[in-house]
Amino acid sequence: MRNLLLTVIAGCTLSLAAPAAMAQQDVAICSSGTIVLGSFTQHVLELRRAHRSAPKEIDNLVAAERAGGPDFFSSQVVIERAASSDFDLNLFQGYSDPQTKIRNDVKWRCKAEDYPIAYFVGFKVMEISAGAIFVSREKGTVNVISLKKIDPELDKQTSVKDFPSRATLCEDIAKGCTKGIFYGRY
Repeated sequence: MRNLLLTVIAGCTLSLAAPAAMAQQDVAICSSGTIVLGSFTQHVLELRRAHRSAPKEIDNLVAAERAGGPDFFSSQVVIERAASSDFDLNLFQGYSDPQTKIRNDVKWRCKAEDYPIAYFVGFKVMEISAGAIFVSREKGTVNVISLKKIDPELDKQTSVKDFPSRATLCEDIAKGCTKGIFYGRY
């Protein structure tokens, strides 16, 4: 019985480690929930119909998706410097596509003073420490956090790393990610 109790306590401690690490950084969680994106092909059609992006920009996105592989569209890291860029972000990243379904488990909490913010689509934020944001891959998940207290000017070379392996996904969140991740900065 004692071993069972110790196992339960250890499991609870491990499951609380990520929120505790984020709390130590005093990071604002803007929102979290789930997202189901439509197909990438349908998304490209939506972009072309909208006429807000240059054809070359869309062609570059198609080339990036080919190079990035099958999980490219559902693995996103997106920086938003100000709330005024919401429309373009939602359009280009596919969040406003008619076939996209979003469910917020945590309602939007961030205000203008919390920007810049980062969207992690297909990733769950696990820990923030030593200039890095550690995430685990979790398809269909979306976490949005404030970067205000981590990297307010986006000039500190904050990296994004895979939590279990510690592999670098984004050397500098302000500049881009590996080719398998759909990166955006607005």
